[in-house]
Amino acid sequence: MEPFQLRADIAVPAFSLVPWEREFPCLVAGMSARDGESIKDPDRTNYAFHVGGQRERVLQNRKRLADQLGVPFSCWTAGEQVHGVRIREVTAEDRGRGRDGTDSAFPETDGLFTGEKDVLLSSFYADCVPLLFFSPKAGLIGVAHAGWRGTVGRIGPRMVREFVGRGAEKADIRAAIAPSIGACCYEVDEKVANPVMETLKGSFDEVLQPSGKEKWKLDLKEVNRRLLLEEGLREDRITVTGWCTGCHPELFHSHRRDRGKTGRMVAFIGMGKGRWSHG
Repeated sequence: MEPFQLRADIAVPAFSLVPWEREFPCLVAGMSARDGESIKDPDRTNYAFHVGGQRERVLQNRKRLADQLGVPFSCWTAGEQVHGVRIREVTAEDRGRGRDGTDSAFPETDGLFTGEKDVLLSSFYADCVPLLFFSPKAGLIGVAHAGWRGTVGRIGPRMVREFVGRGAEKADIRAAIAPSIGACCYEVDEKVANPVMETLKGSFDEVLQPSGKEKWKLDLKEVNRRLLLEEGLREDRITVTGWCTGCHPELFHSHRRDRGKTGRMVAFIGMGKGRWSHG
């Protein structure tokens, strides 16, 4: 069963991470989607300030999604993504950073985690791999932005280590790989392929398929899954989507497919003090 299911109960298009939300009612976790109208008007479902030119529309989109999810907009928290591996812990005092603009976001940060309730961690995508994390026993949640640079920089395993450093057991940590570009739509050259080969230490046959002279089709989701397994996560604790952002223009922004002229989806995860009012 596909873990990321398009919600039919809200007007704002979004996917829910159904297995997690069913098992843990305190969680809200998923990813935004686009609709048919946003193909002509990417700002309509754009959640990131660093693309497009209409700040007020981004704010409106964020507020509408938060309201539809049943999450106070004051909880929305974000970092300034730079395709790096820096991870920051979000405290109660940090709640709401990056909500209204990039000036207040965590600078040069591609991973966020927290043990605080009523914090909605958010991260922005148009092909890169969103990684969501949850440790029920330790009460920790996290989100990491894994483009190819973040992936070979092992931002996923780094997040696992942050969790372990705050008392989580690896056997308890769940990870979810959210909608992102698939190997079907992601052709790379040596600039990307060589670092991936070095990162996987020889076990890369199934994630890099030759597609032409010095070209390969790259399964970046599978690379992240393998790195999480290598870090010690249980295989049955890693959930992987089947959605490809490049294949579905009606549902996803795609930087590669749309040649950079597109918005950004938001991946999100938060813990409520009780049960989140899911819409």
